[in-house]
Amino acid sequence: MGLDDINISPFLVEKLYKNSLIETTVSGNVIGNEDIAKDESLVKSKQIVIAPQNYLGNIKFLGKNAKNIVVLVDEKMHAFLGDDELSFLINIFNACAINMQDVALVNVCSNAEVEYENLNAQFAPVIVLFFGTEPQLVGYPVQIPAYKIQKYNGQQYLCAPSLQKIAADKEEKKKLWLCLKEIFGV
Repeated sequence: MGLDDINISPFLVEKLYKNSLIETTVSGNVIGNEDIAKDESLVKSKQIVIAPQNYLGNIKFLGKNAKNIVVLVDEKMHAFLGDDELSFLINIFNACAINMQDVALVNVCSNAEVEYENLNAQFAPVIVLFFGTEPQLVGYPVQIPAYKIQKYNGQQYLCAPSLQKIAADKEEKKKLWLCLKEIFGV
């Protein structure tokens, strides 16, 4: 079994990433996988810790947006991301010296209000990362080729394949890392 085949329980993820996850207590509404949301006893017993939904307007997001970084994903099966994709994203953030408090993670699939103007009004993003979604689908006025950093309207944009695809392909990881090093100066 390789390192890519190791499954980590949500309880262990909480312990390992206690300084990079956004909250360690349950407050607000329970979100996440449908199975987890149905069994609140797991959340109350702290076997699973789920971050609350945040509303600063009509767009639901995960994180605190402390550094005005918006991460857009298109995930039809989860409220935001699956466990594997979220762990991968947190590892990416750790390598870039940021954490979930610094970003607003938005699932375009579950947010009808996600459009260019609404995102700018609600989050005032400095950096916008697209994973597995096209900028034109949410009304962005610029075309962004994959792994090409674009600057427009005082913002930096990066478009990449889905996190699931990137996690499974070493070449995709290298391309993403080169771009993120430039964006975050690491």
